[in-house]
Parts: sequence; structure tokens; C-alpha cells
Amino acid sequence: MIELKVLIDDLDYDSIAEYLIPALAESMARDQKGGILGGVLANNPDMLTSMARTLLGTLSQEKRDELLVQLLNKNREKLLQKATQAATDKGIQVKLCDLTARKF
Repeated sequence: MIELKVLIDDLDYDSIAEYLIPALAESMARDQKGGILGGVLANNPDMLTSMARTLLGTLSQEKRDELLVQLLNKNREKLLQKATQAATDKGIQVKLCDLTARKF
């Protein structure tokens, strides 16, 4: 087994929002979580993306980093599955065992 450590700095949160918000909207619609507001936002990903960008813009870098760490750890299993599938799609046989995020 090999442990791979990746440190991230100067992350462009706008581009992350572009990538992750549609997936969040899809998840909210599928899981029917978030009540009435969640349903409205799930059916309007452009509005959800705009709101997320506005929210991210008001947060300090420290708070944005903390939020990302929470999201990564919460969605650990899904991320491992997607990363394994991405590798498989590229013809790479690998079993990813763990993903943990923390703020330095």
C-alpha cells in the first residue's frame, strides 16, 4: 500500500463552484433534501450556483477552506468511488482506500 499526500493552496473557489454546484443540485433533487428551498434550488442550478458564488465571496479564505474540508470529508466515499472510476476509465487499475482532508 502507498500513501500519497497532496497539499493544496490558492484554490480558485469560483471554478470549484462551477464544478460542484451542479452535482449538489442533482443530489438535492435525487435525495429530496433541503425542503421547499432545496427543491426550488435543485431545479434551478444557475440560481444555486449564483447563490453559492455570492456566499463564497463573503467568506474569508480561512472559512472557505474549512467549508471545503468539511465537504470533502463528508463526501469521502463518493469521492473515492468517482476517483476510482475516473482511473478505470483511463485504463488504470487501482483501488483507492482512503481520503481525508484537514486544514493546516
